[in-house]
Amino acid sequence: MGATPQQPNQPEPNPSQPQPYPGPPPGQPYAGPPSSGQPSPGQPYPGQPYPGQPYPGQPYAAGATVPYGPYGGPPPGVPPRPVKTSLAGPITLTAVGVFLVVATIVVAFFVVRTFVSIVPLGVLDGSGNPGSSSLASTDAPGTTTATLEPGYYDLYLVVPASERYANLESTAQLTGPDGELVTAEPPGVNGNASMGGSRAFTVAGFRVESAGEYTLTVPAASSDDALVVLVEGHDVAGFVSGLLGTVGGVFVAIGLGVVGFGLTVGGVIWWVVRAKARRRSLAGPQAA
Repeated sequence: MGATPQQPNQPEPNPSQPQPYPGPPPGQPYAGPPSSGQPSPGQPYPGQPYPGQPYPGQPYAAGATVPYGPYGGPPPGVPPRPVKTSLAGPITLTAVGVFLVVATIVVAFFVVRTFVSIVPLGVLDGSGNPGSSSLASTDAPGTTTATLEPGYYDLYLVVPASERYANLESTAQLTGPDGELVTAEPPGVNGNASMGGSRAFTVAGFRVESAGEYTLTVPAASSDDALVVLVEGHDVAGFVSGLLGTVGGVFVAIGLGVVGFGLTVGGVIWWVVRAKARRRSLAGPQAA
């Protein structure tokens, strides 16, 4: 009579299967299912390290990677890299820079020389008389001689600067040492120069094929105070070649100068740094 009657058609609980937690008593917060003292699956027991880690006090296994020291430093026992103290690199770099600077000076010299050769700078001096580039000069009309080498020559007519339209009345003649007449050509390049109250401009050109003494015969000019000056000149091809050579030489000189100066400065700085490192390296054992 004290037994609890069993409801009909209700299966009996299986003691081998876990039973659901019936929940907290009314009015109490839920604190989770009761723990049996066992850790959850996949969690280590208290004091047990995670897989791959040794127990406390247990050394790392043979071949295991020892973690680096603080701040990513090298492993203990690895010596630091030796300081480079050789001066071969700085000396080579400085030498190359100095060589390029010297090459810049040489190129600049030839650029100036080429530019002067295509510009009529020495036709007149400061007083308006024939200048340093003059090979022969005479009044118009007049005759003079000059020893010439094969090449091209320009004939300048010099008149007072106030006369704007002066010219020779006929063509000048140049006779070679064998008596052969050298044909006068129109000026290849129109040259002009003004100095000391005089104005000079090209009126003819002569192409000399053989060396020797030549005779220049000049007709009268439209100006009473006119004279002529014979100088080394350039035909069109020679003038264009000289002009392009001057422009190209300027760019080459600038490029060589910039690179050479940079290499020289960099080499000197590198040299100083290496020399200091070399002195510290040599003084280290003595100081120890």
